[in-house]
Amino acid sequence: MSIEAAAQSYRRSVGTTSNFSNDASFSDPSLTPAQQATLDLIRLPADERITHKSTLRAQILLELEKETVNLVDQIDEPLWISKRQLQAVTSCEALYEAQQVELFEWKLPMTRGQIFHKCVELSIHLSPPRAAPELVDEAVVSLINRGDGLANFLTDLSDVERAELRSDVASLLQTFFDTFPPLRPAWTPTTELPRKVLLHRGQIILQGRFDLTVGQPNELTAGRVLLELKTGRAVSHHLDDLRFYALLETLVVGVPPALLASFYVDAGTVQVETVDEDLLRSAIRRTGDSIRRLLQLRLKEVQPERRPSGSCRWCPIAGDCQPGQSWLEEAAGGGAW
Repeated sequence: MSIEAAAQSYRRSVGTTSNFSNDASFSDPSLTPAQQATLDLIRLPADERITHKSTLRAQILLELEKETVNLVDQIDEPLWISKRQLQAVTSCEALYEAQQVELFEWKLPMTRGQIFHKCVELSIHLSPPRAAPELVDEAVVSLINRGDGLANFLTDLSDVERAELRSDVASLLQTFFDTFPPLRPAWTPTTELPRKVLLHRGQIILQGRFDLTVGQPNELTAGRVLLELKTGRAVSHHLDDLRFYALLETLVVGVPPALLASFYVDAGTVQVETVDEDLLRSAIRRTGDSIRRLLQLRLKEVQPERRPSGSCRWCPIAGDCQPGQSWLEEAAGGGAW
């Protein structure tokens, strides 16, 4: 299917008014088989959605504060925690510490992802709908108008680099159009939804920003789906990131999301997980353990652990890291995934 044809298909499908959270019918003749398959995975039937206790938010907050109360005395200023900090102590701590002192530099793969996410946001809000190349152009203009580091990076690209990036993101967007169900207004899709939770009167601040949400809770019955749109391959921490987001959603809204989903755009595949109280309590334990470890690193009580992975390819200290060099040599020989 061409990019323009995919966009036209989106226009036709978006015009329908099915409600994401409450519609019992899963079959939609306007969808491609791939879109229907994705929809079947990211939308739970009404009889499978969990109705939670009205006291759940208070219980989860109490448990999270109990998990972290012994850490408060070590904090001399508000400690901001996002998924990036939590990833640091489950991946390479040496890389995390290096990133605290190294100046951040935009790279083409990260820029590709940023443009794609902006395209998805624009596809929801712009009327009339645009074809993929038009969305890419408007997304780039919007990002340049921000005047930040990414804007400078985009402005400094050569004509050839800009053309290749435009083509790459337009192709990625076509894959999204072909494999993800159209984001209908009745589904209340929201992009870049911020969440913030204060613990211990603001001494610890948990924050996140959800790529995409669809659906709504029905009183105490879960109905919202939290989605991360990934423009790379599957990584083990992606579901952990979403579990942290489920914790934030529960503490802000009072009702957990129904599902967590990582949608891998390049492959057109999705990984999903149902949210229950066991998952939330697992996220509480991981969050508490990670904050404890981050404070140990900040106070120099422990040495950062080096855990080689694909991040070694762009790590600023890889040249001085023996485990990283060994991993890169093995990867070059085809022995590493």
